[in-house]
Amino acid sequence: MAYRRHSRDEILRAAMATAMDQGLAALTYGAVARRLGISDRMVVYYFPTKTDLSTAVLGELSRQLQATVAAAVDEQPVTFERLLERTWPVLATPASDRVFGLFFQVVGLASDGSEPYRSAVRALLEGWADWLEPRVVAPAGCTRRGAALAALAQIDGLLLLRRTAGARAANQAVRAMTIDSSRASQVKLERTTARTSRMRAE
Repeated sequence: MAYRRHSRDEILRAAMATAMDQGLAALTYGAVARRLGISDRMVVYYFPTKTDLSTAVLGELSRQLQATVAAAVDEQPVTFERLLERTWPVLATPASDRVFGLFFQVVGLASDGSEPYRSAVRALLEGWADWLEPRVVAPAGCTRRGAALAALAQIDGLLLLRRTAGARAANQAVRAMTIDSSRASQVKLERTTARTSRMRAE
């Protein structure tokens, strides 16, 4: 049987589809090869180790998700609450659920320090923190990096809540976080306005 030579991108897309459909445990050379109708050797040629294959899949899924989220984010840095308001409708979708389901599988494997999962998760989180850093406003006394890490922790927590407690619980949490922020902003505005009025009166 003659096999058509497939490109790295075609094999990576097949690997992504395999992981999304069947889970990370099913991501094997054989499963990817069968999906394309090629030999295992062709997959190994581009991805010499299972770690290379898994890391490439996770990295590409993360890159695609970042591109999707970026379309909903303001060009200028915003507060975390504003960021959450803009990105949650994109993150809380069935398509994104599949990606994050895979991510949380890897987190579970990484939680006891197992390699290569621990390194893969750390690299993914660092990549998201790098992406968030120029997009969030740092509160007083906090670095931009700290603000990015805080945003990442809160968003990941909300996504985990969505996956375990359901969409309704996660959406309630998002509303509480953004409503509290809006109220705080309104109070701050009212105090500033009152102070300005007093100064003018004096």
